[in-house]
Amino acid sequence: MTLIMHESYGYTWSGRRAFLVNRFLRLYPQYWAAALVSVLLLVWQGQGSLTRFHPSIYTPSSVSEFFSNVTMVFPSWQPHTVNPRLVPPAWALTIELFFYAIICMGVSRTRKRTTLWVVLSLVYVFWSFVAGLNPESRYFPVAAASLPFSVGSFVYFASKSKRLRRMCSQLKIASWQLFIGMLANCLGWMILSVLKIGLLVELGVYINIIICGLLVLRISTGDEILQISRRVDKAIGDFSFPVYLLHYQCGFVASFLLFGDPFHEFSVRGFASFTLALCVVIALSSVFIFAIDFPLQRIRKRVRRKSTRMADDELG
Repeated sequence: MTLIMHESYGYTWSGRRAFLVNRFLRLYPQYWAAALVSVLLLVWQGQGSLTRFHPSIYTPSSVSEFFSNVTMVFPSWQPHTVNPRLVPPAWALTIELFFYAIICMGVSRTRKRTTLWVVLSLVYVFWSFVAGLNPESRYFPVAAASLPFSVGSFVYFASKSKRLRRMCSQLKIASWQLFIGMLANCLGWMILSVLKIGLLVELGVYINIIICGLLVLRISTGDEILQISRRVDKAIGDFSFPVYLLHYQCGFVASFLLFGDPFHEFSVRGFASFTLALCVVIALSSVFIFAIDFPLQRIRKRVRRKSTRMADDELG
């Protein structure tokens, strides 16, 4: 987002407005479609079945609940505690909206601001340990997401520094090795979390932030993980958002169709359900991409081009 603000929109009023319009067009139409899928499932199978599969999926019954589910704004220090959520992972979108807004306002406009942002984010993490806060306080709240967002912004400025780029290019670790390290880190700590070894599991999150920061910085020097075309890369990326929005609904459909029982578990039938759910989510995501996202991509391009012309006029 910092790169986009600096290189695609800029910090003029027209640039900021275009950024927010395009974020809206990117997020909300597909989100509303995913929420509609949940509504159709509630009509089809009833609230009890959906709630058994995920406790957040049930019908909003108050004005505030409808408002949250329409706007993706779940107003809480820890948005994941606000229910119902027709799209269960939408709590994280509340956090994303917050950081999109402050990035648009200029929190990462300069390297000094961004460095201060990283420092304050680290202070929150250390304070949460000193204060004895539970692990959820370092993952779910808005403040907990500040660290990865600020590190991402810092990487943008690091990629523009000739000295840091030179140091990065001298690293003996290639992008593909960092990528494998990231996967190994995630898998290893996932296994350890099953073994319930306590707070040490949290180390995996911070190791992941370091690896990913180095990986993006390494890629910025031209050391790509795989030599694939931009078209293929974009096609893969187009699936990320609809898959994120739809994976619970598709998991429900798969388990119900195969076994007549909404469940998710680590077992043979769980693997069978996962396999079908993967096919369903790819198919439904394809519909979202071609019916919703592709037409809106053309509109977003026009918005971005118009903002560039207006910014030139404002600066001129």
